[in-house]
Amino acid sequence: MKCIKIIVMVMITAAAFGADVAEKPVAGTLAGVDGFRKPKQELEMVVPGYLWVEAEDFDSYGAWKLDTQFVHKMGSAYLLAVGICEPIADATTKINIDKEGSWRVWARTKNWVPAHSPGKFCIAVNGKQGEKILGCAKKEKWGWELVGDVNLKQGENTLALKDLTGAFARCDALVLTTDVGYQPPDDYAKCQKERARLTGISLDVTAGGDFDVIVVGAGTAGCSAAISAARGGAKTALIQDRPVLGGNSSIELGVGTDGASVSKPNARETGIVEEANLIRVKNGQHKMSAAYQQLADAEPNLKVFYNSRVIDAEMKDKTTIKSVISVNTLTLVRKRFTAKMFIDCTGDGWVGFFAGAKYRFGREASSEFGESAAPETADKITMSGCVMGNLACGYRAQNEGRPVEYTMPPWAVKLLPPDQFHRKPRGFQSGQWWMEHPGTFDDLEEPELARDELIRIVFAYWNWIKQYSDYKDDARNYKLTYVPYIDARRETRRLIGDYILKQQDAEAGTMFDDRIGYGGWSLDVHNPKGIHSGKDGPYDFDGRVPLYSIPFRSLYSVNIENLLFAGRHASVTHIALGTVRVQATLSVLGQAVGTASAICIKQSWTPRNIAQKHIKVLQQQLLKDDCYIPEMKNEDSADLACKAIVSASSVRNYDLFDKSTYKSDSKRHSLNMERAVMFRNGLEKKVGAVRLLLINTTDKPLKVKLHLRGAAENQDFSSKQDIAVAEKTIAPGRRYVKFVFNADVDDPFMWFFIPKKDGLEWELKKSARVEGCRAYGSASRGTWTVVASQQYAAYLEPGIQIRENYSPANVIDGVARIVGSEKHCWASDQEKPFPQWIELDFQKPVKLSSVQLTFDTELNARFPPAPVPKECVKDYKISILKEGKWVDMAFVKDNIQRHCVHSFESIIASKMRLTVEATYGDPSARVFEIRAY
Repeated sequence: MKCIKIIVMVMITAAAFGADVAEKPVAGTLAGVDGFRKPKQELEMVVPGYLWVEAEDFDSYGAWKLDTQFVHKMGSAYLLAVGICEPIADATTKINIDKEGSWRVWARTKNWVPAHSPGKFCIAVNGKQGEKILGCAKKEKWGWELVGDVNLKQGENTLALKDLTGAFARCDALVLTTDVGYQPPDDYAKCQKERARLTGISLDVTAGGDFDVIVVGAGTAGCSAAISAARGGAKTALIQDRPVLGGNSSIELGVGTDGASVSKPNARETGIVEEANLIRVKNGQHKMSAAYQQLADAEPNLKVFYNSRVIDAEMKDKTTIKSVISVNTLTLVRKRFTAKMFIDCTGDGWVGFFAGAKYRFGREASSEFGESAAPETADKITMSGCVMGNLACGYRAQNEGRPVEYTMPPWAVKLLPPDQFHRKPRGFQSGQWWMEHPGTFDDLEEPELARDELIRIVFAYWNWIKQYSDYKDDARNYKLTYVPYIDARRETRRLIGDYILKQQDAEAGTMFDDRIGYGGWSLDVHNPKGIHSGKDGPYDFDGRVPLYSIPFRSLYSVNIENLLFAGRHASVTHIALGTVRVQATLSVLGQAVGTASAICIKQSWTPRNIAQKHIKVLQQQLLKDDCYIPEMKNEDSADLACKAIVSASSVRNYDLFDKSTYKSDSKRHSLNMERAVMFRNGLEKKVGAVRLLLINTTDKPLKVKLHLRGAAENQDFSSKQDIAVAEKTIAPGRRYVKFVFNADVDDPFMWFFIPKKDGLEWELKKSARVEGCRAYGSASRGTWTVVASQQYAAYLEPGIQIRENYSPANVIDGVARIVGSEKHCWASDQEKPFPQWIELDFQKPVKLSSVQLTFDTELNARFPPAPVPKECVKDYKISILKEGKWVDMAFVKDNIQRHCVHSFESIIASKMRLTVEATYGDPSARVFEIRAY
């Protein structure tokens, strides 16, 4: 017998920091990734009288950082003096010279703000600082600066990059030569040839491997695509241009895996992204890199190539990709990878671009698709990214315990005057997501310029914080300590599929026939002016949407037959991208295209064949792999469980809503308007008292009224009739406040609201198992905006019992999560001790070789609760009845996963039993689905 999914601890591998493929585990830390380096190699004088020294080959980087983001644009990795306008520690190296004499030194540099020359540095040779100040050339592109002539001794000499300003100086390479008439070329192509001539690097392309499926790009979409393709039986390569997996959600950047659960109940995305997130929270990891690597390492069909950027595609014919060419961002070695199917998960649509796939860039005119939020005229504007890194967005500041002066550097951007700035940040110790450049900057063709503009914005914004913001007094003792240098991009090129998802599709909650997943994030489109938008605020549009579906036709190319894609470059409009682009949603798309690619390989189909003729094959496989497709059920005819009779040791009949179900989120909302919370009514039809977590932010007591009303259904705040009103005087500070009602409530739902009250705040609830929602608006006018997936912090005293259907038959009803008021789950009686069991009676002997179990990991929470959701089944065993005797087939201890697949040698059985011996804290065993094959 074999358990397919076994959870073990892993660390980031050595390969992630240089080699192509992961080999052996080593400790990987956040600081280690920020300071990753090229594997050391001996410098060699290939051509007598010329020594080319790559900055990334220095023995020690000091405090300089290795930047590989722009290899495809400027030809190489380089060292970047990441600082806060204070000089940083030297990068140093040793070189060997065979003959003493005078050598001329050249440095390849870039003056990143020519009007100000912020990034200044010099070269020190054998401890002697050179007079030439570098980084001041009056040109915008990378080029060579003459350092000067130096005397080198025979044997070992030392070189150092000495930063002078702490302002992002940059150096690509040094050339030392005895030829005083020599000048290295500035032209990109000529420079690359000269680099190859003087270093011995080959520009030839060597074989990288032949695969069934190649996935390019390893963000959440790419990781899920590669893992699902490999699990589907396809020999798969994952080509990633960074040293770690996870893309924007990696430990390099740190974007959270948000999705529909931010505003929809029980809507967290499942499948591979849920597997990875459960590993992440169990291991105490902030972001997704190590978890994705663990899953990738477990797949024998998957090979990962780190630090490899795809720079070209080769075609079999006009509609078929034959291979892709990559360059290693550290070694510049070029490789060719061939495959039958290609999946572009680059986020920028690079594979599609190289292959000639049709694409869009910028904003569509409103007339093209009838989108109300689109501009009147089409343009080339895209959403800006943010600089992120080391768990910082924009910057990080720390308290020095004394006043710290700050003088804004002259090269910082000019923000709007303080009275026109109109931004209200949440805190000041790190930056905000809206620290963005205008959308006219081109993140695609001028990515370094766009990143540099974001850095300039950071230094201007910190000046606003220190001098003008509402936080200026609080920030007096704070010092800027870190500014990230990697651009977490939001939008560039979007590839065109057979269908282009638009604004109305999301707003209408459209359920496409070829749907493969869903979204629920708002139509979150950022202001094209970026941080300079003034009173218009950070949004261009932020329309709310219901749960909507995403069609498979938006995930493959309209004109390249063997190209699928998943990511922010999917076939969507600029407006629709606002809701699709978040990380968990993109992971769902990635798993869909990875699964589709494996089906294509197995069946010799094209993606379009699947969309037009075989979409149910893909949809049913995704459901089997624990993806959720709205309004779609398990219809797998091979699933033996579907026809079984289900029984259980006990059944839970109700949920108790009391203090034990409550957990504060720590997020709070001001009572600058009326706010309300709704709950389903209990069996008792009575409210004794309710406790709310309120914060009086003033220094005086506040009188607060709480109104109780009834509702016929969830989210219905139309009633204008109070059932009862309670009043309390609240002292300054944060506390649970008890409002006594002793009122009968006959309606199916009850809701409480607080009128507008200056100085009062109400905390949110972390998650809610009790059906309900929150809202804000006006009770007198009956106008409320409902947030379906959230509730304000409140619980009833005494607790109330809410009748629920936890029938054992729910595990074969075809849906593996709570949807609306339907639980779709078996739960054992909470008053009976473990072990508890659930049993499938096949009613005749059947051949059994696999069992799939889906447990509860609290999908109503925005992210999985750490370290393990208390509802998750911890210890269990699987047994089968063979010839009248129970045979144990699997024992699992310390499970942390929602979806568990067990395979074993085929055996004849008449019954299958799952025995739950422990959870992580829930008194009930909870199982959403059991499948048997």
